[in-house]
Order: sequence, then structure tokens, then C-alpha cells
Amino acid sequence: MGEYFALQGNGTNYEAQTVILATGVSTAKAYPGEEQFLGRGVSYCATCDAPLYRGKTAAIIGFSPKEEAEADFMAEMADKVYYIPMYEADVNVADSVEVLREKPVSVEGSLKVQELVTDRNRYDVDGVFFLRESVSPAQLVPGLKIEDNHIAVDRQMRTNLAGCFACGDAVGAPYQYIKSAGEGNVAALSAVAYLAEKKRLSK
Repeated sequence: MGEYFALQGNGTNYEAQTVILATGVSTAKAYPGEEQFLGRGVSYCATCDAPLYRGKTAAIIGFSPKEEAEADFMAEMADKVYYIPMYEADVNVADSVEVLREKPVSVEGSLKVQELVTDRNRYDVDGVFFLRESVSPAQLVPGLKIEDNHIAVDRQMRTNLAGCFACGDAVGAPYQYIKSAGEGNVAALSAVAYLAEKKRLSK
């Protein structure tokens, strides 16, 4: 967000001048267009962004039954909600939610999301929500540099984004707790130094 970072979670917005990514590794693979439209119609939290879709159309792709609650919450705000379950269990959502037993293929649009493409159809939507158990750091932080499926950092655990640091399994093998702990310490010290430098320059 320019000079600061913003995190949405459980209906609350958090802001910070620096952030340390210690997310571990994720095997979640992004759909075509998912990363491209992140923040421009693609989101990972329906309850956080539901108010933005009042009177609009949203598609929710749920990877477990617990995401059905988010579809119901979105239905209270949006004019139209599509729910695509990526699991075989029965779906229990509000009657106003249209359940699609289809496979997502891609997210398309120009400046922002305009369509969700499945293996059977194309749907005009204003937003697409991917509700997975986990997402990769690259999908959480737009513009983050990734190398070999891991976050690229230097020896001070700095990423390519000013004020953003990373450590642990997310930055590469070996996946060992003692390595992660050491990198976490370096990242914390680097974050403190970064904040101190910002404070010095602002005087």
C-alpha cells in the first residue's frame, strides 16, 4: 500500500510499516489470471471483502465445506453469488446461492475481473474468491519476487519489496526448524533496523 502494508483477516484490517513472511511452503497452484487480478477482483477472504460487492456478482471457489459459511455471508451483500465446491460432499448454502459443479479454468478481464471461465461456461462476475486451506506468499503479496517456487531474499532476509522480509521454509530448503529459527531472528533484527532507519530519515 505504498508506504505501509495492510492485512485483512477475520473482518479486521491491520496496518504495519514492515512485515515478516514466515508462511512455510504451499503447494497451491494459481489459476490463470488469479495472480494478475489480485486486488482487482480476486481475493482470498469473502467475509473481509463482501461489503465491496454490494449489488454486484461474485463467484466463490471453496476447497472445503467450511467455506460455505462465507458464501452465505456474501449472499447477504452481493446481488448474485456463484459457489463452486472443489469437493464431493453435499453443499448446504442459502437458496439464493447458485451452486456450480464445474471446474474453474481461468479468471479473465481487462483492468479488473470480468469473467470466470469454467470447463462448461463463462460467467460475468465482478469478483472471484479462492478460499483454499493455504495460498502461496506470491499470491498474498503482489509484486513479491519468487525464485524456484520460494521467496527470494538476501542474507538479511530482505525481499524485493522495501519493508518486507521473509524467513523459514518459505525462502527455500533445507526445511529444518533450526534454520527457520535462525532466519527468523535475522529477519526480526533486519525489520527493527529498517524501522529505525525510516524514523531517522523522517526527522
